Amino acid sequence: MTRLMQMLIAATVLVATAGVPAVAMAGDAASEAPVRQYLKAWDARDVEAMLKTFTDDAVVILPAQAPISGMQNLRGLLTAFVKSFSAPGATFTPGQFTANGSVAYFLWQGDTPSGRYPFGADTFVVRDGHIAYLTLAFIAEPKPAKN
Repeated sequence: MTRLMQMLIAATVLVATAGVPAVAMAGDAASEAPVRQYLKAWDARDVEAMLKTFTDDAVVILPAQAPISGMQNLRGLLTAFVKSFSAPGATFTPGQFTANGSVAYFLWQGDTPSGRYPFGADTFVVRDGHIAYLTLAFIAEPKPAKN
């Protein structure tokens, strides 16, 4: 599969986790405030603060997985992402951010000890001041295991 095809597939399979510094954000107030809170919590790697930004019935959609819902399941997912992106040498680089009405979208890139993420896109859907849906799309390139 070509790199372009991988990016097109990733762009159509939405998913989310990430951290865009608050200063890099600009957009519509309806979706911006809860997403800004989430991303501030991401920057602090504070899973409990991240969870407070979601509705009780929030759903996270990742590529090639069943949707994830329920606070305990979201906690497990966010904890795994935080652990991976908090490892020594891990990086997370925010890109474009756009917010309009109840939707916020941003691009990112990252690197962890186990994988490289040259393309990531998160979409947030906000309802009543909280994140109701978070989708993630990304290209994950596994790194060879170190001996």
